[in-house]
Amino acid sequence: MNFRLVWVGSDDDRDGSAAAQQSAAAVIRGQSGTTSYELRGTEMVRCERLDNGRRRVTAVANFTARIVGDRIFDNESEPGREFAVEAELGGQRIIFSVSAVEFSRMGWVLSKLGPQAILYPGQQQHARAAIQWLSGAIRQEHIFTHMGWRRCGPDWVYLQSGGAVGAQGLRCDVQVQLPAALERYTMPPPAADPQVRIGAIRASLGLLSLAADRISCPLLAAVYRAALGKVDFSLFLAGPSGVFKTALAALCQQHFGATMDAQALPGHFGSTANALEELAFTARDALLVVDDFVPTGASGDGELQGTAERLFRAAGNRQGRSRMSGKGLRSSRPPRALVLATGEQVPRGQSLRARMLIVELRPTEVNRARLSACQNAARQGQLAAAMGAFLSWMAERYEEVQQRLQTRVRELRSLVLPSASHARLPAALAELQTGWEIWLQFAFEAGACCRVCRVPAVDPFRPHLRRTAQMTELNPGPAPNNPASIL
Repeated sequence: MNFRLVWVGSDDDRDGSAAAQQSAAAVIRGQSGTTSYELRGTEMVRCERLDNGRRRVTAVANFTARIVGDRIFDNESEPGREFAVEAELGGQRIIFSVSAVEFSRMGWVLSKLGPQAILYPGQQQHARAAIQWLSGAIRQEHIFTHMGWRRCGPDWVYLQSGGAVGAQGLRCDVQVQLPAALERYTMPPPAADPQVRIGAIRASLGLLSLAADRISCPLLAAVYRAALGKVDFSLFLAGPSGVFKTALAALCQQHFGATMDAQALPGHFGSTANALEELAFTARDALLVVDDFVPTGASGDGELQGTAERLFRAAGNRQGRSRMSGKGLRSSRPPRALVLATGEQVPRGQSLRARMLIVELRPTEVNRARLSACQNAARQGQLAAAMGAFLSWMAERYEEVQQRLQTRVRELRSLVLPSASHARLPAALAELQTGWEIWLQFAFEAGACCRVCRVPAVDPFRPHLRRTAQMTELNPGPAPNNPASIL
């Protein structure tokens, strides 16, 4: 009697290793053309052609299943993949999703289908191969899992919850899936009526009347600088309780989504450092408000300081923490948002404060009547509409604007060099100033303002830096000939 030993892998190969996957691929192809898979009633079976010409049929599982969707998740760091699976067991059809790694291990059968689902002994890898064999053509989807600018074909688009904003408006063909904490980031495409767009832009400019220039100018400039991407500094709005810090921060945040008011801000210092770092990574090219840094003098203050230290230092260095996983070293996930934080005190540390622009807010400095009017405009979606129009304008000239941003920052950085400041601060001020100028160009072209006045560069931004460690008030150099503010 002759025997043939055919290796198809062990059911204990649960690690999704390359060897196990290659073994499964060999089974799917049927290396000698003798193995195939079929549906027999309510079961999947393996069919083998024996040397004597006969066929041997072996039951693989008491259910049928096929892959109906292949989803690739793109966060520009570590790609992920999951399959949409349609299974039938006992006359009941079930549709669910499972990651590619989990699918290869086949450990999902009981958790997804329940105790009636049976993989027959020794058939685990054959069941996996049978599902792939019987799936036929599979629809593939590319899903972005972060916000911000990406190129789609020849065009630049800005990814947001529910789609993308492009030069022609909302791109419904681009799929975006964000975590629940960022699902409110929604900016409508520009309105067809120019007067509606102008009204939204002027509503955004109305934030300048909320407080003195040293407060309102850096905040509004940060909103639009955030949308240009790649920043290495944060803003910190500091002041005692009751001075409307959170209200001002919420108005800035509502440029990226009308529903993100003071009661629904995306970030809070009560969250863990890991959670905040993940939010700042995913909210790419956007403003991320992290509210309420309030040390109490209790034993937990060290943890609060540590959370702030990790967040602001990572944002300032544009570096994330590398981690080990079961597959080896996992790529870092640096913050890619512009963080606007609020708190009654500024986190400690000279080098940490140098990575922030500190805006100090004192009692009675916020105009309450104007605050109510701006909050009403924000609830109506006018601030988000202004941002949507700006993003659509940007999409049409993205590369040109990025080149202008880099060139102008270099120019301004050399003009503003305070003798007693940290070396990081001139660059941060130049970034804010340049973002402000680009926004004003958009507003002027949209017809939302009738004239652009020329004032000294970074002049509106200098007074708020007094609280920064080893920082004196800036002395700007000669006034460059550029649009800096609308009066």
